[in-house]
Amino acid sequence: MHAAYQRAHWQQSQPTRQLACTEQFVRPKRATLLQSQRSRVTALTGDDLSRLQEAAQLSQSLEGVTAPHPNASCILVSPAGQVVGQACQRAQGTSPSEVLAAQQAREAAKGATAYLNLETGDCHGDGSAVAALLAAGVGRVVVGLRHPLGHLRNKAILAFQAAGIDVSVLGEVPLSPNLDPAAAHQTLAACLASNEALLHRAVLKRPLSVLKYAMTLDGKIATAAGHSAWVSSPASRAVVFKARAGSDAVVVGGNTVRRDNPRLTTRRDSGHLPVRVVMSRTLDLPEDAALWDTQAAPTIVMTQRGARQSFQQHLRQRGVEVVEFDFLTPENVADYCYERGFLQVFWECGGTLAAPAIASGVIHKVLAFVAPKIIGGARAPTPVGELGNVEMTQAVNLLDTSWQQVGPDLMMTGYLPSSGGLLALESALSYPGNKAAAAAGAAAVAGAAGAGVYPSTSSSAVAGNVGSSSSSGTVTAGGSSQPGLQQLLQQRNRANGVRVITFYKAWDEWGALSNFSPHPICVLDRAAAGDSSSSSDSSSSSNTAAATSSGASSSSNS
Repeated sequence: MHAAYQRAHWQQSQPTRQLACTEQFVRPKRATLLQSQRSRVTALTGDDLSRLQEAAQLSQSLEGVTAPHPNASCILVSPAGQVVGQACQRAQGTSPSEVLAAQQAREAAKGATAYLNLETGDCHGDGSAVAALLAAGVGRVVVGLRHPLGHLRNKAILAFQAAGIDVSVLGEVPLSPNLDPAAAHQTLAACLASNEALLHRAVLKRPLSVLKYAMTLDGKIATAAGHSAWVSSPASRAVVFKARAGSDAVVVGGNTVRRDNPRLTTRRDSGHLPVRVVMSRTLDLPEDAALWDTQAAPTIVMTQRGARQSFQQHLRQRGVEVVEFDFLTPENVADYCYERGFLQVFWECGGTLAAPAIASGVIHKVLAFVAPKIIGGARAPTPVGELGNVEMTQAVNLLDTSWQQVGPDLMMTGYLPSSGGLLALESALSYPGNKAAAAAGAAAVAGAAGAGVYPSTSSSAVAGNVGSSSSSGTVTAGGSSQPGLQQLLQQRNRANGVRVITFYKAWDEWGALSNFSPHPICVLDRAAAGDSSSSSDSSSSSNTAAATSSGASSSSNS
């Protein structure tokens, strides 16, 4: 890896230790999700699904600007069906969407329904989002997706239920009679897509890596001479600029810098500017490139230790950040981006870099454009270099693919096996520590979507919307048997495992510390809570204090 760093681990078990200084709401003691779900269950209506889709769309209106916060929004609808308040997370460190929506609604929020594309988080460490909705007097909360981060998952839902609020979670409560299950699956897909980057980061411990390329109908990304402006249409390039603006970093290799001299900007007057990352082992790069102009956007050059020290100094004088690795590989770069706190990385490299990035499992998603052009040429470059495949059975198959026409071009998106798709990621979070159950859960939901049925945690929902439920747990859906589906669904989100916090510089896997966070972090052990503690607990506490201190020091140096 690159420069040496300090890393501290400690285990935190609920409720003996809590990562919080103050909480404005009380968490129910020994409450389980299954017990909570038995309290009040309101079937989802067509209007509920429409509002959730609106919330998912609203949450992405400032995509990229809100990072490292997730894409979250809140829509408040009065009992009469009128929208009385709506907001999304605006930017780093700003008020949560729930607080903003409640401020808009004022007295009209009393008895209203709050629609959240994502379970309320706690980005300020004070529970203000939950407290705002409780103080506003909302009567019901509809959630599209449980929070992907482990320390926030289920926390707000349990708090709402403990306060007597009717909580409906998509996929876990029944649908109203005669409601098309396809609408529920479309709504779930929208909620998953609105935070696909956070899902990948939470499960895979890496930022979502998207490989983008544009090719001709015969599979070429440039002519044999290297000329590539332009393969795709202006409409397709506009989609790329938008995708860049929603990313934390854009990665290219040395070949792209030498041949194309790109700027890699968003072509916008304002908004989020992603970091431009150049990977080059030898630093055989031009002295004067467009990417060295850091007035347009920040640039990081990643290289191997000791490469062209004089050129490194030249880059630093231009304002370019240089990061040295012992071995420069796509895996190390992806790990560095994760530790730096990035949610999404946009790879716009050529085939030479794309091939090892795919082979190493770094790339999770492909965004490809096919232009109605033919270039020809045996030496014309292709989007992906040598992968070592000799048989068609070795080809990498994409999942959850979709096609869309953009101008004269065709745009294709799909997930690689390294990702597994959004349903698989959500299922992994729903069944923590149980890969078999997670795989079965994802397959069950996907199978239900294909069969046009709607699986739900509620047994009455399964019986009413899927088919007949037998004592053995076999659920019949459209004539096909799905053994144990009901029992499998009821196992979701019930595990309370040991939690581990990892600090690297100024970021941790919980999202508690970052270069942008001024919030204090307190870790209380048993001794602080007045309970007896062992020597191992005392040792853990001292390590915790050291890790918190080192994280603050790194933040000031970053």
